Amino acid sequence: MGACVFVASGLRFDVDGYLRTSSFKPVSVFRKGEIPGKESTARPDSGFVLLVGEGPVVDQAQSALGFLSRHERDFQTMRQHGVDNLLFDFGVERTGKIQESHYLPPELIARMGQLGLGLIFSTVQLPRG
Repeated sequence: MGACVFVASGLRFDVDGYLRTSSFKPVSVFRKGEIPGKESTARPDSGFVLLVGEGPVVDQAQSALGFLSRHERDFQTMRQHGVDNLLFDFGVERTGKIQESHYLPPELIARMGQLGLGLIFSTVQLPRG
């Protein structure tokens, strides 16, 4: 089980100003200069994170395609507010297998490229028992 999130960030992104006029309801917001968690370095950028979809990667990919279709116009508005980094982060639970493969459909990869979105796969090992 995992989750796909969308992240928008920028060195000069007015995240609070953008979110005041946006319909997005982020799961987290970060601001330039904040020191996250146990880190010792201040953030160089501001941005937000949205939950796009949960489940296996194949379901996350379908949710991501729908998200791109619904919000394509929003990406230009974000860039006008200082966003210079847009990406999907696909969360994958490690199962302990020697090899794991996850497929992304070419439609999603092509659409992400056209819209200038990056891609991250994050893995987590959930405790059992």
